[in-house]
Amino acid sequence: MRKQKHRRHNCIPDEHYVQTLLTMRGLESEMERRTVTYTTWNLLAKKAEAKSWHPLTFTSDNSGAKEIEEIKKINHVYYETEYRTEWCRANSKPVPCFLFARKFTRGAAMRLLSEGLVESSTDTTTTS
Repeated sequence: MRKQKHRRHNCIPDEHYVQTLLTMRGLESEMERRTVTYTTWNLLAKKAEAKSWHPLTFTSDNSGAKEIEEIKKINHVYYETEYRTEWCRANSKPVPCFLFARKFTRGAAMRLLSEGLVESSTDTTTTS
């Protein structure tokens, strides 16, 4: 039996859930058509490993102020397979592309919190 080649898509359900709900509520025009999650991939993987590529994990060694600032400065995304650049905009104004990054070790998260690079969600302080 001859194997057929199928084009594979990586569909991560939790990355589409909110957008699907908003679309179902008629709010599709309110959404930005881009990702807001920064992900970097292991491009050094051997061809045999390509089927199981995963995002690189940020560790305490590569998640300091310099790296976070570099992510915040990204204002465009180049899509290699489509040979196109997409500039990040909101209401026709340039904006940073990413609000989040994925795959942090516990050590990286603790470094980000201890250095004040992100705020803790456990802060229950209120202002009056």
